Amino acid sequence: MIKDKIKALINLSGKSQVSIAPEFGMSKESFNNKLRGARFSISDLIKLADITDTQIAFIDKAGKPLITFDVEDIKKD
Repeated sequence: MIKDKIKALINLSGKSQVSIAPEFGMSKESFNNKLRGARFSISDLIKLADITDTQIAFIDKAGKPLITFDVEDIKKD
């Protein structure tokens, strides 16, 4: 499930839900609700990747990254 993968990413990054929640401008409880409902937009996922020092990418079956996303993709002009 998506929420389990997001929880794993947070844990693998050495961060906690408590430390990440303010990055999303919300309380731990609100972040938990967001996580429980797996209500993450692509912008949320890109932001989470940035917070956890990771990237979101489309990778072909041979393992080659084709397209990557970073916070520059969600910044508004």
